[in-house]
Parts: sequence; C-alpha cells; structure tokens
Amino acid sequence: MDREITAAVSSFLLDEPCLSVRKNVPLSRLTSMGVGGDAACVLSPRDGGCLIRLLDRLSPSDVPFRVIGNGTNLIAPDAGYPGVLVLTAGIDRISVTGNVLVAGAGVPLGRAIRRAMEAGLSGLEELIGIPGTVGGALYMNAGAYGRTVSERLRYATVYHPASGEVTVRTPGSLVFGYRTGSIREEGMIVLSAAFDLLPSDPAAIAARMNEILEVRNATQPTGLKSAGSFFRRPAPDIPAGKLIAEAGCAGLTEGGAAVSTKHAGFIVNTGNATERDVRRLAERVRDKVKQKTGFILEPEAEYLSDLSDGSGKRT
Repeated sequence: MDREITAAVSSFLLDEPCLSVRKNVPLSRLTSMGVGGDAACVLSPRDGGCLIRLLDRLSPSDVPFRVIGNGTNLIAPDAGYPGVLVLTAGIDRISVTGNVLVAGAGVPLGRAIRRAMEAGLSGLEELIGIPGTVGGALYMNAGAYGRTVSERLRYATVYHPASGEVTVRTPGSLVFGYRTGSIREEGMIVLSAAFDLLPSDPAAIAARMNEILEVRNATQPTGLKSAGSFFRRPAPDIPAGKLIAEAGCAGLTEGGAAVSTKHAGFIVNTGNATERDVRRLAERVRDKVKQKTGFILEPEAEYLSDLSDGSGKRT
C-alpha cells in the first residue's frame, strides 16, 4: 500500500504542486479526541480546485482515503491509518453577499458564525461552540439549542467520489435528519455551502453567542479532549447524557478514557487514552444504560477504522 500511495501522490504532485504532503502524522494531532496511531499520508489541498483534482485521482485508485475537517467527531485507530487523509483546512474562503454567506468546507463553523454576526446576519448563532468545520457540520447535520445547520442552508456544492461529479444540491434535493442526512448517507464530500440568513443587530447576535458559550463552558468539559457528545439522543426529548448519569456511569473509566462528571454525555481523554479504551468504555456505558433504562444508545462519534470512503473502499 505504501507504494500505491507514493505513486498516487507523486503523479499528482508532478502536475499539481498545490498541496502540502506529510507522512506518518500522529492521528492524535488531527482529532479532538487525541487518540490513534500514525496516518500514513496526510494531504492538505490549498484550494477547492486542487481538492477536486486530487479526489479525481484518488477515487478510482485502490488507495483508501478519507476527507476530514477538524476531526472533532472521529475516533482514530490505535493501529494508525494506512491510506490517505485529505484535510480541508485550506478550503477556507468565506464571503457575504446580501443576506447570503458562502463558506468553504474547511472554514471553522465558529468563524462562519462570527463573520455572519459582523455582517449583521442571524440564523447560525445557536451553533456557536460546535468545534467542527462547515463541511463537517453539514455531514453530521450538527445542531444545538433547537437549531440545526441545515435549517439555513441555501445550497451545498458537493463532490461524489463514486462518479467524480461535482453538483450543487439545494435543500429540496437533500434529506436531513437528526445527526445525519443524504450528504452523509450517500458519501458526498462537501466543497462549500451557502446559507440564507436574516438581518439583525450585531450586538444582539453577539449577546446571544456569549450566552450560549457561557452555558457550554459551565456545563460541558470544554477544557478536556473529547469527541463532543458521544451518543445520539435515543428520542428527541431524551438526552443521552441524562440516561448515562441515571445509569451511574458518570466518572466511569477505562484506561485513559472517562465519562465526564461534568456532563455524562461526554467521553473524555484524561491524558493517555487509546481507541481501545474509548471503545471499551462506550460499550460499558451502552450496556449499563440498556440494563438500567431499556434504551439502546448509538454513538454520534465515528470510529475512523469502521468507515468507508464515498467510493465504497474501506478506510
């Protein structure tokens, strides 16, 4: 596989010297959970065109690959990642025209929200504090405080690894659900997104953002490494964290992983956790919650080793 990766990357670099290449990169540095071995190859395209051309090379090849943003919802494997990780951080253009904000997939969601606030545009501020990128937020249909990122979506420009096509998808041609949607289910890769927002007073938007951040800091383990809320709600009005606490799991540990005592919906890395620790602890929590409440929790976080890329190749 190393030879195949080298061949795929080298041939691309000869024609398109538009990306940085790093080898044997610790996955703990690329994900918010801070676990995992090394990624064999990490590529960082500098713009959207470069990303598309790179995907055109990778998709038909035998090289497994995965496109990631901030890695805030991924649990990386202890054995490392044998393929190519493509980072979207360089896809970071953002603009505002009228009431429409357009952001590249790699734009941090918080940056997009603050840019909207500066332009006097409301509609995204409830999502402040979610640490992912615009692309990742649409992939997961991220949400908080009764809002989801898809509610204000005007359109998304996406790449289809299976066909190599780039299409513009409007909400009418997409389906979104709780922490999922057709972007995720069909393996699309977000390149950029546009949001329809509402004129409002920047000071009022900023006040709402500060209010939400204060609540987050007071109720969530924001100072520790984690993948955010680890489990999905089993029902719209039943928080997973509440069930986990009721099952007596707050403070439960497995190696370097622990269920947060501040918010039981979070599994945190206390300093030296491994993917194995996280998996084992998550299973213990699921078992205890099922025994205590009858609910079966499903993870919101994703294990990189369990995923396939959009072309169907295991990653």
